Formats: sequence, C-alpha cells, structure tokens
Amino acid sequence: MRRLPSLDILRGFALCGILFANAPAILRLDPIRDDAVDPVLRWLEFGVYHRFFPLFSLLFGIGFALMWRSARERARSPRVVMLRRVLAIGALGAVHQLLQPGEALLPYAIVALALLLPATFLPDRWAAPVTGALGAMLTVAAAFAANGLLLVPGLFLLGFAAGSAGLPQRLEVGDKRVVMFVLLGLVPAAVAALIWQAADAEAGVIAGLVMAAVYGCVVLLAVCTRPDSAVGRVLTALGRTALTNYLTATGIIIAARFFATPLGIEPTAPGAWGRTLALCVLILAAQAAVSLWWLGRFAQGPVEWLLRRVSWAGMSVSAPTVPTVPVDAAATATASTTASPQVAFGANARPTVSTVRAVPVTPDSGANDGRAERYSR
Repeated sequence: MRRLPSLDILRGFALCGILFANAPAILRLDPIRDDAVDPVLRWLEFGVYHRFFPLFSLLFGIGFALMWRSARERARSPRVVMLRRVLAIGALGAVHQLLQPGEALLPYAIVALALLLPATFLPDRWAAPVTGALGAMLTVAAAFAANGLLLVPGLFLLGFAAGSAGLPQRLEVGDKRVVMFVLLGLVPAAVAALIWQAADAEAGVIAGLVMAAVYGCVVLLAVCTRPDSAVGRVLTALGRTALTNYLTATGIIIAARFFATPLGIEPTAPGAWGRTLALCVLILAAQAAVSLWWLGRFAQGPVEWLLRRVSWAGMSVSAPTVPTVPVDAAATATASTTASPQVAFGANARPTVSTVRAVPVTPDSGANDGRAERYSR
C-alpha cells in the first residue's frame, strides 16, 4: 500500500495553524490591551481557533483505519500493534502534559482506546456505515453544544469510516472537480457561519467545522494536485514529521519564555500578540528546513520512528515485509501520523474573552498506510 501525499500535506497544513493557536496560550498572553481585546486575538478567533484541530482529528481517524488495515495484513496479532501504538501515544501525552497542561495527545489516546480500538471488531461491511453514522451524530451534537473538545470522538469515527471505505485512496487518484463542487457549496455556508460567530461567540465551534472543511478543500485543490511544488514539498515534510514538530515546538516556545523581555512577548507587553505570530513563522520556517534535511537522510522523523518501533516490537509478521521506501522516492510516496492535535496542542488553555472553549490540538499519530520504514541512512 503506497503512501498518500494528500494526507501528509493536509497534516502539515494543520500543523502550521495549530502552532498559531497554541503559542499565545503557552506564553500566557493577556487578551486585553487598553480595555479592549487585542486585534490579533480577534483574527485568531475567526481564522485559526477551532479551524485546524478538526483536520487533525479527522486525519487521526483515517490514519488509524489505514494502519489497522496494514496490521491485519502483516501481523498475526494486529490489535496488539494498535494497542501498543495508542498506549505509546498516551505515554508521550502524559510526559507532554508536564510541559503543556491541556495538550491533547493523552486525550487522543483515551478516545482511541474507547472508540477506535473497539471499532476494529466490527465486520468489514459494517465498519464504515456504523462508525460513519455514529461519528456524524456525535459531531453534530458536539457542534451545537459549543464544546470543541467533544468534537474529537465524532471526528475520530468519521475519519475511521473514511479510511475503512477507502475514500483517501479514491480521492488521491480521483477527479478533483468533486472537491471544487464541494468547496463552492461550502463558501456561502462559511460566510453565514462567520456572521453567526460574530453575533454569537458560541457559534465558533460550528463556524470552525465549516471553515476546516473549506481549508481542507482549498489545500486539496491548490497543493495536493501539485505535491512536487515547493509548497507541497514543505507541507509534506512537516506532515511526515508532524509529531516530532509538534513536540519540539512546545519546547521552543517554553524556552522563549526565558527571553520574553528582549523578545517583547511578555504577557502584558504591547505588541506581544503580533510578535508571537512572527515567532511562530520563524519556528515553522526552521522546522520546515530541518524536516526537509532530515527526510533527505532518513525515512521518518525521530519520534515517528520511535512510535513505530514500539508498536511493532517483537511482532510476528504473517506476510512479507514491505520494502523500505527509498529516500529519493519519499517525495512522491508520502503519508504519516498527530494530532492536535486538537485533540491537540493545548489550545484549550489559550487566553480569550470568548465563551467558546478552545480545544488543544495534536498531530495525527497514526500512519497513512502502516508501511514499515527503517530509521537509518
């Protein structure tokens, strides 16, 4: 099963947005300046918050389904492989909580244990319809309850249904005009949702879902049709190393706290919000450069490699192992893990005057296809 470039590109795109959502929360920026809400926060409310974690959650469900299919083909105990992966993600999340309380790797693992692992017991012909229907009901209920965190179970199941039905593979080779028609239908819905959010902050979760769908369609049309473009290569690299980049970004931002005064990002400093966004741009640029360099030498990011080793350690394989993807072919055969995360990157701790509860986000820690890849030169 070949890697799917569109999944990595979407994950890399979501990773970029999640950093902008989480950085102000990690730095504990004050949302009020001169008795008014900082205009940068307003931009984040309408362009970033609740817009990217739905993509991560959906991708996590898709990645879980694709890895489950691969584990069934290769391992004599496929559920043990999936259980190890989920527990490893939970362990990473527990450690990450020490640096960023409210992060989502741990919640992702809990939801995966409660819903995705049991879903693997469904007969093949019922897996997609049952998880799809349940996921849709849970997602709608969470959206109207204005609780972003509750979106995760439904989106996980919707992603699992899509992966079980083979929709990512069909979209990869199918006619992108379908995506264009979907986008045309979403644009008026997005305009209406943004107007609704402007009048009622609790509509932010619904607006976020609609905007996430718009963002996804735009990326599929503008970038995924040309994965070898400069933007496509950068987003692919970020997506393939999403879990590594998510964790390291937290460390970088926490380290920046020690230089908050010279950087001008103290919680109450004038212009702190704008400089924080500039810091995020620099972090993403550095991560893109390092990811491209790393993937030119290794098949996976270091944390992704560790996660795979833990998942497959000691597993007896019932089918021939798929050969390692050559490094020089990685650009044309890509796909990977998490997150959000929201569930994901601690956005639930972000400072805001909105009544909507923000949700942390993490990169999908699953795999696009479950292929075994070596972490070697």
